[in-house]
Amino acid sequence: MENNNNSSDGRKCAFVTGGSRHIGQGIAVVLAEYGYDVAITYAASFDGAKETQRQIEALGRRCFIYEAHLEQPDAPEKAVNQARRDLGRLDVMVCNAGKDVRSSVLTVTAEDLDYLYVNNLRNYLLCAGAAARHMVNDKIEGSIIMITSVRGQLAHPDDFYYGGIKAAMDRACKSMALDLSAYNIRVNCIAPGAVWKPDKDGNYPETPFLRESIPLHRSGHIRDIGEAAAFLAGERSAYITGTTLLVDGGLSLPGLLEHHEAIPWDSSQRKPKTYEKAMKMLKKSQEE
Repeated sequence: MENNNNSSDGRKCAFVTGGSRHIGQGIAVVLAEYGYDVAITYAASFDGAKETQRQIEALGRRCFIYEAHLEQPDAPEKAVNQARRDLGRLDVMVCNAGKDVRSSVLTVTAEDLDYLYVNNLRNYLLCAGAAARHMVNDKIEGSIIMITSVRGQLAHPDDFYYGGIKAAMDRACKSMALDLSAYNIRVNCIAPGAVWKPDKDGNYPETPFLRESIPLHRSGHIRDIGEAAAFLAGERSAYITGTTLLVDGGLSLPGLLEHHEAIPWDSSQRKPKTYEKAMKMLKKSQEE
């Protein structure tokens, strides 16, 4: 297939879900710095979406913003279709919008499971599918990027389902990459580690815990994830598909913890709270 990554006027276009804050906002702005026109979704933070738009337009790029509740079954396809109409083409799809809820298997509910599934797996797959159909129809050798998490690589307490879903996305990425390889559409994941929000002055917190726990001795910055997305979006990664790029400062590298005080699943504060909640749930189920 002919390489058709750029339009005749050199314009490139990207759609980023959850682009009103934090990692999504950072990705959208960095892509604009690399020459992309961008469309983003937001669910609640209209002000955040407008700030993303302001930063992108200050770079001389177009930015479209949409309110979208991607947990609704038809919302992902509608949002992708609108982005394709407004931008004129889709070179890059970044699936980022999601929710984070942690719970122990002792205390999880059906509502918790459904909430995480529709917000962190189903909406990603539906957005990816809708974007891929446009890329195939428009003969664009595009890039689809899933924002997962280092939690999909490592086990953490109170994280059996959120982390499990992120691991499922990493695995789904590989099959999607095979499905779309016939069209030279690449599918990859980015797994951020501990990415902190900057304060109002743009400074990032640097705590002793992070310096001691992360091999590169700092938290992740939003720009770290944006640069990784720009790399996977562009031609410099043209021979990369079906992989998960860890952007975690080496967080996932350490092995066995050597000090009891550092073992999070044996916390003297966490265990009683989990036990108390689990026993209340058990008692209520027996009374019904």
